[in-house]
Order: sequence, then structure tokens, then C-alpha cells
Amino acid sequence: MTRAPQMARHFARHAAGLGRGLRAGSSTSAQSPGLPSEVDTAIIGGGVTGASILHRLGLEGAGGSAAIFEKATLTSGATWHAAGLVTYYHGGNNFKLWHKEGVDLYKKWQNEEGIQLSFNQPGSMRLLQNEERMLEGQYTLSKSKVYQALFEGPEMHMISPDEVKRLHPLVNTDGILAALYTEGDGHIDPSSVTQAFASKAKQLGGRIYEHSEVVGLRPLPDKTWEVSLRLADGASHVVRARRVVNCAGLWAERIGSFAGVHTPCTVLQHQYVITEPIAEVKEYHAKHGHQLPVLRDLEGSYYLRDEGDGMLVGPYESEDAMQLAPAAWKGTMPPELTYHLWEGDLERIMASMEAATSLVPQLETVGIKTVLNGPTCWPSDGNHLVGPSHELPNYWNACAESYGIAHAPGLSRYIVHWMTHGEPPYELLEADPARYGAWATPAWTAEKVKESYGWNNHVAHFNENRPRARPVVHPDRPQDDIIEELRKRGAQFGFSHGWETPRWFHSEAADLGNTMATFFRPAYIEAVAKECRQIVDHAGLAYWPFSHFGIRGPGAAAFLDGLVANKLPAVGRVGLGHALTPTGKVHSELTLVRLADDDFYVTGYSGYQLHDLRYMREHMKPDQLVDIQDITSQRAVLFINGPRAEQIVASLLDEPVPLARTEFKPFQWRRLSLAGVPVIAVRMSFIGEHGFELHVERKHVAALHRKLHEADPELGDWGGAAMESFRLEKGVPLLGRDITKDHGALEAGLDRFVKLDKGEFIGRGALLKGKE
Repeated sequence: MTRAPQMARHFARHAAGLGRGLRAGSSTSAQSPGLPSEVDTAIIGGGVTGASILHRLGLEGAGGSAAIFEKATLTSGATWHAAGLVTYYHGGNNFKLWHKEGVDLYKKWQNEEGIQLSFNQPGSMRLLQNEERMLEGQYTLSKSKVYQALFEGPEMHMISPDEVKRLHPLVNTDGILAALYTEGDGHIDPSSVTQAFASKAKQLGGRIYEHSEVVGLRPLPDKTWEVSLRLADGASHVVRARRVVNCAGLWAERIGSFAGVHTPCTVLQHQYVITEPIAEVKEYHAKHGHQLPVLRDLEGSYYLRDEGDGMLVGPYESEDAMQLAPAAWKGTMPPELTYHLWEGDLERIMASMEAATSLVPQLETVGIKTVLNGPTCWPSDGNHLVGPSHELPNYWNACAESYGIAHAPGLSRYIVHWMTHGEPPYELLEADPARYGAWATPAWTAEKVKESYGWNNHVAHFNENRPRARPVVHPDRPQDDIIEELRKRGAQFGFSHGWETPRWFHSEAADLGNTMATFFRPAYIEAVAKECRQIVDHAGLAYWPFSHFGIRGPGAAAFLDGLVANKLPAVGRVGLGHALTPTGKVHSELTLVRLADDDFYVTGYSGYQLHDLRYMREHMKPDQLVDIQDITSQRAVLFINGPRAEQIVASLLDEPVPLARTEFKPFQWRRLSLAGVPVIAVRMSFIGEHGFELHVERKHVAALHRKLHEADPELGDWGGAAMESFRLEKGVPLLGRDITKDHGALEAGLDRFVKLDKGEFIGRGALLKGKE
């Protein structure tokens, strides 16, 4: 809908001279008195996230030993200029819990406690303007109904264009097929919310120190932290903290660098436009006593809501048009900047503004009050960094919050529960900082943020593949040779924790990207079926990335026995073990190859590499003589499965080794030499078809892959889609999808891997109690 060609002239006329638009002055209040020498929890940053965590600690009885250290004044980073959208809707899974908690808490505070938050709840509509959007909307609606049934909250409804017009009389419904309407969505004043959290936190014993800038962090031998402060008058002060929480928002990467903790996020620009009052908006308010519903025009890539008697239009620019912070800032904000805004740039958002005036024609005739271009901070996927560091103990992240206002109540409950109970209350792997390793460099993060921001309103198909800044090039991800080998064979790649993963194989070498994206059975299903038939009828070969650990030492067996619920395998054998949380939920799944009494080679899911490393380090006792080495970048795995697998492997043996299943039995391993490549061969199969896992040094994987194909030209290739097909057919549950921290081990059907009679292990007490 672009019926307004004169829009560029119109906005140029009204925006002339606006420049930075809305500005707020920084406070000049005196520094906070009575700085402590010790605290239990040092929260760095006084935005909405830091204030909400201090409040939640107070509710848990820990507020008196916690404090916020803010370099300027509360809300002076990204919080003060946020658009403040608060919604029940979220397209993900457990993030919906954060959204619901946010709306419900703010509603309670304003309606029941009388706290003025400027919380307006007119509902929201996601406009559907073509058939692909309708399909996406139907999927979103069905998913929403499942969550509504589980966790209550308002229902989402698909409504007609006439109903859209009834709810929002200013909308031009030409081209609108339907809309998803959620009652109770709305927006709130971010500064009022933050001050409410801060006030309640102080009533519960929490302390807030403004003009107290953190300029250094030092981990101490007893796993506490030394926090160095610089005060407003230039004086220095040192606080000792049992834990620190990085809630520094725009300065999160800077704070992480003080601690030596990798914080992969970057500062970017987000613009919105506020108009002068609109007569029809004012009349609607006077007649109905509430605001018009929030609109989300996904095709136009913007949101639109009332702001006073005018309107606020918030575009999401394309990945090529959007702007990051200046490169010289290196992903973070200079410390001296507070309440910072850039000059507005209407040219970048003109397409969205023209779409908005076509949708609400009244925008075309009204002046512009403000063009606000403010900084915010995102990680590469836009999903926040919330949880403990995998690098150093008692260092927590709660930053890079792209939806900080909406998420603050749920986020704070989630992270404080994790702090106080030793595990999160539910699965949110997509927010855990451990999903990024050193391979997520500043340059890579910046490129992916462009993509995530620019794709914010794109149609999200199943198994969507985001191609920007791939493959990852980093010493921790040595994969160029195997990628090239697979690409020549037609591999179509997915992505997992920095690794390229072959999803399926095309008949020729070509990168098809997302050209086959659909909400229906994809066109490449026949290629996947061919891969499956090849395995069943002959044999198939697959490369797949995993995490790899070497765990050895006199205490290695006792350590692993206390970590996993299954019994440890004997020397020469392989076992599957599940690491559980203290409440008996499933943290991870590990394959344990016992090389010797005190030497284990352990593999896990690639996406859980740093989660597992962190969990192992957290639960290793000081007196245990255990050495844990992360060797993920040094090892690789090939699967070869099917009736001809043994013969193909045997043809490459440098020395004879019996491979028949009667001699090389399931859950055993052998050392082999295949065409000069040392191999740990494991007799087990995730897909249920007999064969081997071939574990090799990563530098040999491409060559061995090629040698196996040369040994048998009829050997097929298979990828992740075929893996899914086989494991579903065999009933093999997948960690992260079928099994998560939302499920207890017995509830998840893992009974045969849980040996309650073997002795103590993490989660055993909870499982025994659950069986009573």
C-alpha cells in the first residue's frame, strides 16, 4: 500500500530542524552516600533490567544484601527512550511466560496498587496482507491456543477486515485479509516502570548508588569479585561482591571486557517518529475513554500506536539500511555518553513511513513532533544474554535486552530463581549466554545483528536459514575443508553453535538458501526420502558436529558418576548418560567412551558445548582430581550406516580388525586406522540403523569423508532432515526439542538411563521424592 508518493516532501518539510528531537537532560544530583564495602549481589546498571532484578531479590529475601551501581542516573541508557511496547504475544515458546508476567504485573501495579505507569492496554493487531502471512498467522494462532490452554491469559483471535475497522476506525483496510488480535496488549512508560521497580526494591532493603561508575572487575581466588568504582567527584571505591550481574545495557560489552568475559552484543540505532496531535485520535479518546489498538504492519515493517493525541511509528529498517553504532565504538557506548541520541534519518525509514500513511491516511496531513534515533543493544539473534558465564564463576549476564520493558518481570524472576536454586525454572536455551563461544566475534556479531534486526518482520518459515556472516571463520571452528567437501556433493547447510550442518543434499552443487521455504511439506522432501532409502538399501555417510571433551584423572570416574544418572560404562564400552538438574530435570545428554579406568572421551550436542562445560565446572568439587579439556575444535564425527557400512569401513582398514556385529557389539568401541587416519569407532546409532560413529581428529575428517566415498561410489550422503526422519521413526527423543529443562527425567521416558540404585548423583533425591 503506497498511495502517497508525496510523502518524502511531506516528511522533509515537517522534520526540518528537528534533528535529535526529544532530549532528556542528565541528572546533577549528588553522589549517593554510604557506599558499602561488601554486598552479596552487585548489579551493574540502573535500567529497567537492573531495577527489576534488585526488586526480585528483595522479594526472595535477599534485597538487603544487594545493590545497584549506576554510572549516571536510573534509565539514562536505553531505557528512557524505549517505545515501551508490552504484549502478551511472542512468537517463541517460553518467552511467552515473560510476556505474560510483564503484562500481568504492570496491570496489577497500576489498577490495584494505584502506581501511575501510563500503562495503556488497547490490544494489538498483527495485520495479514497476503496468503503467506495468512499461513504464518494460522500457525501463530494455533501455537498461541496451546499456550493459552497451558498457562491461561487472553486468547488470540483472527479477525476480519471489518472487525479491524471496527476496532481501529482510522485504518484503511484495502489489502488487509485478516489480523491477529490480542486483547490486553499495549504500551507503558519505561521510566515510570523503572522507578516503580526501584522504589519497591528499596522498600525491601535494596540499595541504589547513582553516579557510581564501575571501572574495573577482578575475580578473586575464593570466587568472589572485587568491583572498582569511580564516583562523581573522581574518588575511588572498592566493593567486594559474592556475585556480579551485568545489567549495563549499552555498556554491557565494556563491563564484560573488565571481567574478561565474552559478551557478544553490539549497539545499534532504532528510530521512531512521533506526530503532532491528530484530530481523529483525540476524538476517539474522548468518545471511548481509551486508546486505539497497537498496529503491527508486518509487510510495511513497523509498529504504530497512540502517543498522547498523536501517533508513534516505529519502523524496522532492512538489514542493509539499518545502522549500527560507529565502528570506533567497538560495539559498546563510550562511558561518558548518557541520554544519548543520534540525528534522525527519515530517508532510511521512508518506505515504512509511506506504508504507515497508506494504512492510516490521517498521518499524511499531520506534522512531525519528533524523530527519535536512539541506541539499543542486541546479541546476534536478538534474544538477549541472560544467565551465568561459562568462563568465570559468579558472573551473570542480564543484558542485550531487545525487549527489556516487556521482559523485565519475567526475566528477573527467571534469573533470580537460577541464582538461588542452582537451575533455571524452565528451559530458555535461546537466551543463555553460553550459546555463543569465542567464535562469535565482534565483526560476526555486528553482521548478524543487521540480519536479525532487518528480518524482524519477515515471514518466519519452519527451518528458516539465515545466511549472513556464514560460514563462521575462526580458529575455534575449523571447518572450511569439510564444508567444501560437502558443498561439492550438494549439501544445503543449517547452523548450530558456529558450525555449518548439512540439512539435506541437492542433486548438484548449488546453494538454494531459503528458496524452498514453506509452511507445507517442502519440495526437497523427495531428496530426503532418497537419502533414507539409500541408507536402508545400501549405506549412507553423514558429517555432523558435536561437542567433545576429554575428562581424565584419578577422580574422573567419581566425578562423572555423580554427574550423570546412568551407570558408567566399563573400559572398552560406551554409555549414554543424562546430566540432571537438582530437581531432576534434564540438563543435557552425553555419550561417554571409556578409554581407561580414569580416562573418558565425552561427546554431546554441539549447541550445548558451553552449557555442558559450565555445568561440569560448577559441579566439580575442589578436592576432585579431574582434568576437563574442551577439545571440540580438535575432533569430528562421521556416521556411516546401512547394510554395507561394515564392508565399506573394512575396505579402508590398514590392519585387520573384526567389525562383524557378533564381535564388535553395540555400545563397544575400537581403535582403527582407516586409510592412514586414526579413528575411534563406536558401535552405536542415533538413527537406529546399524553402523558406526567414526571419531577422528578434525584435520582428517574431510579426507576420510572423501576416502569412504572413493571406497564405494554407491555410498550415499545424508543430513539432518534424514536424521530427523529416522529418529522419529525409531522413537529416539531429541534433546532441546523432546527433552528440555521443562521435563523431569522420568517424565521424559528416560527410565532405562536412570539408575536410582547406583548411588548419589545430581537430581537423584528429587526423583526419589517424586516416586513416593
